[in-house]
Amino acid sequence: MIKIEKNMGTADRTIRLIAGSTLLLAGPLTDVIQTDMMSNVILGCLGVLAISSAALSYCVLYEFTGFNTHPDNKQ
Repeated sequence: MIKIEKNMGTADRTIRLIAGSTLLLAGPLTDVIQTDMMSNVILGCLGVLAISSAALSYCVLYEFTGFNTHPDNKQ
């Protein structure tokens, strides 16, 4: 089993959860923003990506850059 080391703190997770929910609600699920089908797919994928990274407390970009905001893993 693969163990993912958490690298996101609470503030990052909260911001990503709100942003991901907003992307899902504002794009594909409502008509708040006039978009075409491709834009809805892109907004939906970005929303799911943000929510899943918040749920896992792990960001791939943080891993590549060495950025870490998780309080237990500060170096």
